Amino acid sequence: MTSRRTLTRAVAVAAVAGATALAGCSVQSSSTTTSTPTSSGTTSATGSTTPSASASASPTGPLRFGTVAPGVTASTIKIGIIYPDYASLAIYHININQGSFPEAYGAQIAKINAAGGIDGRKIVPVYAKFSLLNPAASTQTCVQLTADDGVFAVLGTFESDTQALCYAQTHKTAVIGSTPSNADFALEQAPWFALDHGADDAPSAIAAMSAGGRLTGKKVAVIALQQDAVTLDQGVIPALKGEGITPVATAVMTASTSDSTALGSEVAVAVQKFQSVGANVVIVVGGMAPEYGPVETKTTYRPQLLFTSASDVTAGLFGVKPDPTVYKNALAADIVTNYNDPANLACVATMEAAYPALKGKLVNPTSVPAGKPTLATSVDDACAELALFSDIAAKAGKDLNYGTFYQAGTTLGKVHIPSYSQDADFTATTPAGGLSDSLYTFSPTSSSFIAQGS
Repeated sequence: MTSRRTLTRAVAVAAVAGATALAGCSVQSSSTTTSTPTSSGTTSATGSTTPSASASASPTGPLRFGTVAPGVTASTIKIGIIYPDYASLAIYHININQGSFPEAYGAQIAKINAAGGIDGRKIVPVYAKFSLLNPAASTQTCVQLTADDGVFAVLGTFESDTQALCYAQTHKTAVIGSTPSNADFALEQAPWFALDHGADDAPSAIAAMSAGGRLTGKKVAVIALQQDAVTLDQGVIPALKGEGITPVATAVMTASTSDSTALGSEVAVAVQKFQSVGANVVIVVGGMAPEYGPVETKTTYRPQLLFTSASDVTAGLFGVKPDPTVYKNALAADIVTNYNDPANLACVATMEAAYPALKGKLVNPTSVPAGKPTLATSVDDACAELALFSDIAAKAGKDLNYGTFYQAGTTLGKVHIPSYSQDADFTATTPAGGLSDSLYTFSPTSSSFIAQGS
């Protein structure tokens, strides 16, 4: 099954591209930030400590971020939870329903609080819906949660790592989530932990794809977007050379994903180039995944496709029926999740107990036909991210601040995160959990990539 934490973000990215292409121009909409009561009646708390620009933190060591503790009182921890405004895409005939993120997070938070909270502190959520079509509105949400609401940490669905950096770097607020690379982590000005290493997972993907001599004797071409050029140069190409493979051709697309005509023309030129040099394997890097297949469909060229991100390519196939000849024998790599993990099913049960009308409707998102609601996606996301946040905050103890939170996260070690097939391992060098990629194969039935053996 697909790595759904990444898939939620990838679907958001694909939705932006699709809506922008249909609109043909920039669309302005506002962001919304609310302090929503949980089912236990809790509302946003006041009296929290807002981070000061003059607060000092040692540049290295366990207390790297000092004793700053925004949103923390003796009895509460205020956290921000962001999620995409999918409803605004309906006017472009893009219909995405991943369930109610406020209800999903709220149900799990209510359960945590009913059990005593985290070290006696109740979690107080502040929900923020952000526009997928207007970067300025996304920044407005960031400012609202940090400068105005003063939350301790922000969890949820980040449309991009740039969006996450607004919190972790610009506004020095802790983050749980997104798909940060080592370069992103180097910019953090507050603790940042995640469950996916983004672009830096490329070498792991190449290792999985080349295992067993799959690429031996093949003529390999590689294609990437400009935004993934560093991943291509510093991750994919060195990883291939480490396997004894030198690509016969590489191509970096400079056109924006918002300009579908220009990008499509550029990809078509790359396809012709690959075909002319006899490439029989094309490695599609990261965000290029949703863009490549539709162009190749218009040609007779059919190399084996290898995608470095199963989530990115699955997002590109969302709601469409792809040409099966293009994806025949295609492979992809990603972190493997298991919807039927008992810890995840416990979260599903919590959600159904809080909202009985959902009973029987929360099913494995990867089993849902293309274009239909995946109501359990929001539950999966809430379950995993709150579990990670709670584990780190609990280890930090009563004296909760950014210094102790960072120390706790970098010494958390092995921990099971709901719905993940392998245990994460959080250390100073693996702030994204050190999860490794596995291989996925294309399923014509679901128009998605499914983990081998699942």
